[in-house]
Amino acid sequence: MSIFGTEFTGWNKIIKRYIYISGISVFLIIAIFACKEDADYLGRDLLPSTDSILVNVDFSTKISSFSATGKRLNTSANTYYVLGNHKDSIFGFGSASVLTQLSPSQLSTPGAGFFLDSLVLSLTSAGFYGDSLSQQELRVFELEQPLDNDTSYSDLNPYEYGSFSSELASVTYNVGDTLIRVKITNPGFLNKFRTVPDSVFQDVADFINTFDGLFLRVDPVIEKGGFVYLDMQDLSTKLDLYYNGDTASKVYSMNLSYYSSKANVFSHDYSGFPIADKLNAPAGTDSLIYIEGLAGASGRISFPELSDWKDKGGLISINKAELILPVDTIYYPSLAKENFPSSLFLYELTNDGEYKSLYDYKVDQAGTYFGGSYDNIKKAYVFNIGLHLQSYISGKVDSPDLEIISRQSNSSANRVILKGASSLNSPVKLKVIYTKLF
Repeated sequence: MSIFGTEFTGWNKIIKRYIYISGISVFLIIAIFACKEDADYLGRDLLPSTDSILVNVDFSTKISSFSATGKRLNTSANTYYVLGNHKDSIFGFGSASVLTQLSPSQLSTPGAGFFLDSLVLSLTSAGFYGDSLSQQELRVFELEQPLDNDTSYSDLNPYEYGSFSSELASVTYNVGDTLIRVKITNPGFLNKFRTVPDSVFQDVADFINTFDGLFLRVDPVIEKGGFVYLDMQDLSTKLDLYYNGDTASKVYSMNLSYYSSKANVFSHDYSGFPIADKLNAPAGTDSLIYIEGLAGASGRISFPELSDWKDKGGLISINKAELILPVDTIYYPSLAKENFPSSLFLYELTNDGEYKSLYDYKVDQAGTYFGGSYDNIKKAYVFNIGLHLQSYISGKVDSPDLEIISRQSNSSANRVILKGASSLNSPVKLKVIYTKLF
C-alpha cells in the first residue's frame, strides 16, 4: 500500500536525459574553473557564432512557506509502534495509542481441562522520547472487531473497533522503562481462553478470527510525559497464557509480530500553545516552519514565480538544485538538538492535495543524492530537487509545491523548527545551478 498517490511511469526518459545533459555540464564547469582566461567564452572558437553554453548559479527563485496541519500516514508496516502521552511547551499535547492483533507463536494446545492461571502482556521498548522518569498509566482493552491492514492509518478512530467500556488490565510504568509487563486478570477475558475449542490454539486463522486483538491506551498527562517506542517484532513482546499441566506450570505464547495487523493512532491538541495560530496561516506571515513527528505539523514550500523559468527561452538544463532549510535556534533555544529528526523528507504536493514521491527520491532512495539528513556544519537540512524542478519546467509535473515532514513521522515523535522564507536571518533558500543552451 502506498500513501504517495499515483506513480508516474514515464520518468526514465527524463532521468536519462537529465543525467546526460548534467554530465556535459559538470565537464564544462570543471573546465571553466580550470581555465584562467575568459571563462564565460570557453569553447567559443569551437562553436558556431550563434551558439552559447553558459553555466549559471541562481539564488533568486522566490520561495513562500508556512506550517500546515499534518496529513494521515500509513502505520501498518511501522518499524516501531509509539505509545504514550506528552506535553510540549511549543507543540502542545500529543498522544499515541496502539491497536494490534495477536498471533500464536506455537501451534499447540494447552490440552483439555487445563487450569488457566493468568495472562501476562509484555511490551519491549526500543527507546523513548520525553522525560524518562515520567510515570504513565497504561490501560489494556479487547478489540471487538477484527483489524484490517487496509485501514491502518494514523487518524484511525479506535472506537470503531469497540466501546472499550470493560478494561482488561492497567499498570503504571516509567517512560524510560525497557520492559512493560501487565497482568491481565479480567474474568471474562480469561474465560474466553478457557472455553474456546482446542482447535483454535492450533490454527493461526482460527485463532485470529476468535481473538480480535488488543487496544493499548495511555491516560493523558498534565505535565511532561513521553512516548515509548515498542518493538513489536521482538520475541519478548508477547501475551503469555500461564496454565497448570499435570506436573508443572506451562505457558502458551502469542506474539504481536510483523504478521499481525497493527495500527498506530496519533492525535494532537495545539490549543493555547505557540504553534496554534501558526498552522495553516497565510504564507509569509510567520518566519518559522514547525515540523513534528507522529503525523503532526508539517511544512509547505511553494515557488510562486517558478513558472518564469519556462519563459527564459532556449533549453534549460538544471544540473543541481539545493533546497537549504536552516534550523531555528533563536526563538526556541529550549528545543534541543537531540530532539531534531535525524532526517526530513520531501513530497510533491499534487493539485488534489495528495503526497507523491519526488523523482529525485526515486533515483536515489538511499539518500546520497536526494539528501535530507541534518547537516551539523550548516545547521540545516539540505535536499537536491533538480529533477523535480526540471520536470516542472518541462511540463511533466503539474505543481512544484512541496511538503516537508519528519522522515520517520509515522513512528517517531522528534520535532524541529526551521527558518521560513520570511525569516530575516538565513531563510530557506534555493540554489540552482543550470545550463542554458541557446
